[in-house]
Order: sequence, then structure tokens, then C-alpha cells
Amino acid sequence: MKRFRTIGLFLFTAIAFTACKNTEFKTLPSGLKYMIIPGEGKDSAAVGNVLKLNMKVRLSGNKDTVLADTYGKLPFYTAVRALPPGQSLYDPSELFPRLKKGDSLVVLIYVDSAIQKGMLPEAQLPPYLKKGDKLTYTYKVLEIFKSDSIARADYQKEMIKDAPRQQKEQEAMMMKMKDEKEAAQKAEDAALEQSGEKAKQTAFVEGILKQKGINASKTPLGAFIKLDSPGTGAQVADAKYVTVKYTGKKMLNDSTFEGPSSFTTKVGIGGIIRGLEDGLKQFRQGGKGTVYIPGYLAYGKTPPPGAPFKEYEPLSFEVEIAAVSDSMPAPQLPPVAPPAEKEKK
Repeated sequence: MKRFRTIGLFLFTAIAFTACKNTEFKTLPSGLKYMIIPGEGKDSAAVGNVLKLNMKVRLSGNKDTVLADTYGKLPFYTAVRALPPGQSLYDPSELFPRLKKGDSLVVLIYVDSAIQKGMLPEAQLPPYLKKGDKLTYTYKVLEIFKSDSIARADYQKEMIKDAPRQQKEQEAMMMKMKDEKEAAQKAEDAALEQSGEKAKQTAFVEGILKQKGINASKTPLGAFIKLDSPGTGAQVADAKYVTVKYTGKKMLNDSTFEGPSSFTTKVGIGGIIRGLEDGLKQFRQGGKGTVYIPGYLAYGKTPPPGAPFKEYEPLSFEVEIAAVSDSMPAPQLPPVAPPAEKEKK
């Protein structure tokens, strides 16, 4: 079974276990130091089983840092695999076949040993790892699943359970990025205003609309909207979640660069380009129309790497407001396939 979440040996690493100071660690042939604190389980995990674990990884060295922590979050799922005969990995997975439900596992990984064993080339050390560092992995076995399908069903339930926390964490990060971006945008907008470039870009969009006979109104921020239907449902506003069906086009040649497609975002956290967000605020649920955006309110002077846009290129979006709500819609997860029936004899 493929791992639901891939945890690399050094990209995600485990936790400090405070109750083990006076407990003796054992050593595997690979040199891996470990300690298992027994739980209530009776049967050890077998090859092919799936472990549901909480995991924490602490880096000890010049600076103690927690690199990963699933406690209170989405647990870590991984299959128990057989080791190649006569081989050891210097990796916590060596110990997974020994674990029972409720067990706690503490594993110590020394960076110098990992380098010597060829598990981590010194030239490829991540910037947060240095020679002499130690990684402490701590696991708690929450459940052992006998089949892949049962594990996947449990994973889907945990995904839905953890979705609000993930959403809150993502929005906090986006708000921080938005604040930083807005500070830079204010300075850029002031420079564009002073140079007359802002007025020039606005006049360019107005000229295209006039040439095409499009009657559009100006939004507070400076975009333009053509309302085919304003909608009759909830108003798109800050802190609301809006689901939008859209087609994105370049105003210069009316060519489609994206869509038809859809997205859901929380309004007011900078999740979409500001001209489009300002345009969407003029609609209610069920509304349809087009938002026309001068370049400085689209991707501005520095479009994303690889994007098909020129500097300050004006864009338009044909939109339909499919939904407006106070909370993020629940994630749509694929159904779990039932296990295949055993062949009857």
C-alpha cells in the first residue's frame, strides 16, 4: 500500500519523549537506538498491516526545534513492510513490525551515523541539519489495520475531522501573506498613481469596453463589472466563503487562458487577485457577469513564474456565483472501494 502521507527520514522527523530519561535504550544491528513502552495491545503488527500513528520529531543540536508534530492533527498512516534479508535501514520503520496497539516508540537518529551509513550524503544535508545533530522520533500507535481498505476509510474520516483545523491554519498563513503583500502594493500603487501609469491602465480597459459596446460599472478598487444578473442569494463579502464558476480571458485578444473551472475561497484573505475579489463582492449568490481588471489589479508587474501573462496585462473573468456561505464546504473525498470478495471454493 502506498503511504497516505509520505514522511521522509529527514524531511519530517519525530518528538521528544520526556519520560525516558532514566530508561535504557536498546540498539538494533543497524546501530539504531530505540525504546518501546508497551501499551494494551496483544498482537504485533504484521507485514502488510497499516499503522495509524501520532508522531513528533525533535531536532537537538545548537538549537532545539520541533520539525513535525501530528498530535491534535491528522495522524500518520504507513504500511508495515518487510526488510530485505540481511539488511538494515537505520530508520524507524525497522521497528514497526514489533509494535502493538497502544505502544509508544522512541527512536534516536544521529546525523553523523546517518552520513557514515550512506543514508544521508553530507553534501545533501538540509539547511536545518548539521553534523553532530540528533533527531528524536516519538510515535504512539493509535490503531493497527489489517487491510488497506479499512485504513483508507479511517483516513478519510480523519481528513474530514481535521479539515477545519487545516483551513484555519491555512487562512492564518494567507492573512499574514496578504498583510505583507498589501504593504508592498500600497507603495507600488502610489508610484503608479504618481507616474500616471494607474490612470493609463484604467483608461486602456475603459477604451476596450467602449469599443466593444460593453456597459460596465466601476468597483471601489478600480475594476469593472458587467452584471448579467446580480443574484438573489447571500451577498459576497469579507469572511464569507464563495464558490465561483469562471472562465479567465486576456482582454487584449479575448483568448481564454483558463476554464471553464471553479474554485472556493474565503473572501478577504488574499486568496485570489484583488481586482477579481473586488468584482465578486458586487454579486450575490446566483449572480452572473464579467469582471474586467486593469493590469495593476491583476498580476501586476511580476506575474507568477511560468504564467502566460505579460507585465500589467489586463484580464477578464466570466463568473457565476455558485454558493456563498459562512463556513468552508466539506471536502469531497472519493468513496472507499469495498474489499474484493474471496474466491469461493
